[in-house]
Amino acid sequence: MAIKKLKVIGDKDLQKLKKESKCCIIINDLVYDVTAFLEHPGGFDVLKEHDGQDATKAFQQIGHSANAQNLMKTFLIGIRKNSALYKKKAATKTVQGKDEFVDYSEKEIKEETEAKASANAKGKAPKEKLPEEEKINYPLVASVILLFSITYYFLFLQT
Repeated sequence: MAIKKLKVIGDKDLQKLKKESKCCIIINDLVYDVTAFLEHPGGFDVLKEHDGQDATKAFQQIGHSANAQNLMKTFLIGIRKNSALYKKKAATKTVQGKDEFVDYSEKEIKEETEAKASANAKGKAPKEKLPEEEKINYPLVASVILLFSITYYFLFLQT
């Protein structure tokens, strides 16, 4: 289970994000950057209306599918500072069992991102393991091709 680190976001941070032309909304004390989702099925205006504000009531009144709620996880960037959820989970450092929130500074987040990017650029990206059914046994494939070629030669080409 992967842990996603979340920034603790205060009012000043929300204002800073707004100045950067980011559209962030707050639902259940969690902060979502929905800038990439401004073509929301409910319309652009719905998201812009709640930019930098709590949109929990509006979100719950409309009702959203399970797919929409899963999609929200991709836009999650932080937890609202001094919110009820933040205070409740401060001792455990987790939100919904798998997200860790830490009061990171912008500098720390930037350094961590740059370190990962430089490791990937040097070709040290972690290798993804393929499932067993996607692994190819190249010696076996080469043997089958060779056997087929020899058989074809003796059956059809040799006169």
